[in-house]
Amino acid sequence: MLLRLLLLFSFVLCSSAIAKADSSQQQILAAVDKLEALNEHLIQERDEEVISALLEQQADQLERLLRQLRTTTLARLPSAIDVKRQNLLESRMAINQERGNKIAVLRDMAELETAKTRQAVRSYLEFLIQASANYVGIDEIVAASQRLLEKSRQRAETLKLPAVPVEGQIFAAFEHNQQQFTLVNTTFQDILKYVVNNPRQIASTHWFQEFSLLSIISYINHFDVLRGINHKLIPFKIDVGGVSVSLAIILLVYFSYPFLFKFTSSFIKKYVIDEEVDLQTQIYHEIRKPARALLIFFGIDLATYAFFYKTDYRPSIENITFVIYSLIIVWLMFKILDTVVLVQVRKISQNNTELRKELINLGVQTGKVLILVVVLAIGLNHFGISITAIMSTLGIGGLAFALAAKDTLSNLFGGITILFDNVFRMGDWVKIGDVEGTVAEIGLRSTTIRTFDNALITIPNAQVSVSSVMNWNRRVVGRRIKMHIAVTYESNMDDIRNALNDLREMLKSHPGIANPKQKLASGHRHFKLSSLEDVKGIKATQLVFMDRYNDSSIDILIYCFSKTVNWAEWLAVKEDVMFKIAEILRKNHLEFAYPTQVRIHRAEMKAPA
Repeated sequence: MLLRLLLLFSFVLCSSAIAKADSSQQQILAAVDKLEALNEHLIQERDEEVISALLEQQADQLERLLRQLRTTTLARLPSAIDVKRQNLLESRMAINQERGNKIAVLRDMAELETAKTRQAVRSYLEFLIQASANYVGIDEIVAASQRLLEKSRQRAETLKLPAVPVEGQIFAAFEHNQQQFTLVNTTFQDILKYVVNNPRQIASTHWFQEFSLLSIISYINHFDVLRGINHKLIPFKIDVGGVSVSLAIILLVYFSYPFLFKFTSSFIKKYVIDEEVDLQTQIYHEIRKPARALLIFFGIDLATYAFFYKTDYRPSIENITFVIYSLIIVWLMFKILDTVVLVQVRKISQNNTELRKELINLGVQTGKVLILVVVLAIGLNHFGISITAIMSTLGIGGLAFALAAKDTLSNLFGGITILFDNVFRMGDWVKIGDVEGTVAEIGLRSTTIRTFDNALITIPNAQVSVSSVMNWNRRVVGRRIKMHIAVTYESNMDDIRNALNDLREMLKSHPGIANPKQKLASGHRHFKLSSLEDVKGIKATQLVFMDRYNDSSIDILIYCFSKTVNWAEWLAVKEDVMFKIAEILRKNHLEFAYPTQVRIHRAEMKAPA
């Protein structure tokens, strides 16, 4: 039972809505027909008083029509074109055109244009309904109406009666159709003109649209006390309302600035990065400057608009503000890109994921270039410069551009080669030619090296890509320790033999020295034909031998590698090994040799007497 009641209620509502729509549709079409009837009377009437009365009725009817359009819920109106009749007329026009029957062609053309004009009227009424429902601006409605008005006038020029009438039924039919077209087209023009002159009768204004600087300025200037002051300010093209609103905007921006950035800081802390206070502070300071500049300039822009709204300087000021807004937005987007990358890199690093900083840096630079290109394209389009024409010019002068930018392109491809060959990374200790230091940055054009005396050297990527590069950081295990220990010739050979054994045992058991038996236990998998020692830089050789008889000493060779590749840690390991060597030599009764000279005096042999 309940279901039946719901269905019945729905049926009643639908029927009511359909009936209401049909009624509204009939009222709108009847209003248009009424306007055509009034125009027909105006064309035939010669009495001025009657014409004036008819014009008043026409204005009332137009006002009533716009009111109906503004309040209706319709979205579409029925078509005014009979497709079959249209096809018939077009076919008949083609036949008469071939036979040279010009009057017959004009007769059918007038009938066809009348139907098209009726359809144009209904399409325009549908546009007005949608414009009112969707809060379309007054300027847009007026511009569209003016375009249609110009097309209507051009259409009327194509269907004029000949200067000399022609006898016959065909010409009489053409004359009748032409009068119908003129009547419908005139009605269409009347509706268009009325909307152009009275757009507020159809345009619905949202409450937010009413809240504008001009409405506030107008409200202030309406006070009787200010009219005398504004009269004196006319030569300067300013008024009290504009000046007051301008000062109010500046004060509002000044006092709202601390609260806005306090909210921004809290937002970043809560939603962007909620753990590391140092990172949150860094992000805040990075974004604060461009955001502050954007806020301040926004206030200045509004204040300037309120102050100079009566002057002719506004177009020039708008162009300047557009450029400044573009620069500030680019600055802000650069900072946002940097901070986003900073946060993501920090998160990935916490997951023990190896990152190539130079690739991230290249991606950031590429993103910034894209931002610049997009903003530049928008700016050129704003100033009326065709992007297509510029691209065509670049295409024509592409060869000259390539020749002029040969070095730049070489550096660009050299940088790409460095990144994909993975020759070195940011932070690596390298030697490129005569330059030695740590890699500070790998850019699109050049690579910067921070030398050990803290100088910054920039090398073009094209030069780096063809130079020999020595990279000390490409060692997983093994920084070499090589030395000769000199002992005196007075040493006992058994003591030297025992010292050699002790030295070998010391190196094998030393925690900081790489052991040959453990050299593959580094966790690196290797499936290439080349050796792991060569690819990964894993060195664990240990050599202790009596190497040579020197001029004043017997030299013992010690050749090994530390586990660490860090310079400071390597020095510490090397120092400990040297202390242990001294202890082993003392234990085995050996002494360090130093340069000595031995002079031998022999008795002279005397001849027998």
